[in-house]
Amino acid sequence: MANRLRSIALASLVLLGTLGAGAAWLRQWLSTTLPDVRPPSIRAVFTDATPLMVTISVPGAQLPWPSTPDAIRSDVTVWRMMHSADWNRLPDGLRETGLEHMLTRFGSILVSPTAWDRMTAADWDRVPQPIRTVAYRHMAAYWAGYYDAGGQYGLPPGLVSDTIAAIVMSESWFDHRAVGVNRDGTRDIGLGGASEFARGRLRLLHGAGLVDVGPSDEDYFNPWTSTRFVAIWLRLMIGETYGDLDRAIGAYNRGIAAADDRVGLAYLAMVRRRRSVFIRNRSAPVAWDYLWRRAREIEREAWPWMQSAAAARPQRPPTQEEESDEGK
Repeated sequence: MANRLRSIALASLVLLGTLGAGAAWLRQWLSTTLPDVRPPSIRAVFTDATPLMVTISVPGAQLPWPSTPDAIRSDVTVWRMMHSADWNRLPDGLRETGLEHMLTRFGSILVSPTAWDRMTAADWDRVPQPIRTVAYRHMAAYWAGYYDAGGQYGLPPGLVSDTIAAIVMSESWFDHRAVGVNRDGTRDIGLGGASEFARGRLRLLHGAGLVDVGPSDEDYFNPWTSTRFVAIWLRLMIGETYGDLDRAIGAYNRGIAAADDRVGLAYLAMVRRRRSVFIRNRSAPVAWDYLWRRAREIEREAWPWMQSAAAARPQRPPTQEEESDEGK
């Protein structure tokens, strides 16, 4: 009996010791501050929010703007602030991915005359500038073919179409809201820099039934109307110069009487240079080059008739000046 009591007493002491040690551990554990472990971010797996400084275009300047690779790929608000020149500054790969996503997002308006006919100037305000440059070049091609500008003199249709696009670029840099104020207070407006004289003259010609449109001044801020004006007016100038495209380009800016003066010749040189570098994509900046090549692929798929029509039309041989322009 005594031995049993001693065993029970010993077991009790062991149990009390164990409980005491456990209580001490529990008190230490409860008094320890556990580390703050944040849950993993699922969003970070699918997006890249790495800080990236880009530029945005404002009238007359490019300004720095904080952004991210993810915004470049998908943020329409950022796209609307960046012009083609801003995209040149982006890293290879990211630039092409962002532009490709932009083409996918706005692809429905790139080669669609029915869409252009419905859109207002305000609608085009919401389209990123790189996409507008593509669409406006396609508008120039459409109207050049519609009016067969230069066809009566056998001018190559591609050359005339490219010239119209180069004039648009030279007059407004593809800004459909462009306004230029002259020394006499008159304004040149829209993509084609339509002068007050030309706008009034076109309305008179329309009233006489000699041209099919006579837009109001406000209409010139709509790209669909202003590119149409350039095709009509250049066609008239080609007629006045009896098929001399170079003189017609100078006359577009200066009028037929001053087409060959110093200013007219400087304007001709500018248009030809931009026709070569940008419209025909010869040594163009990287962002422009990517968009140009992709636009040609889209154009060939959407407008196969343009290729066959150009090939089927009889054309006169290019002049020496046009051949030299081909090499620039």
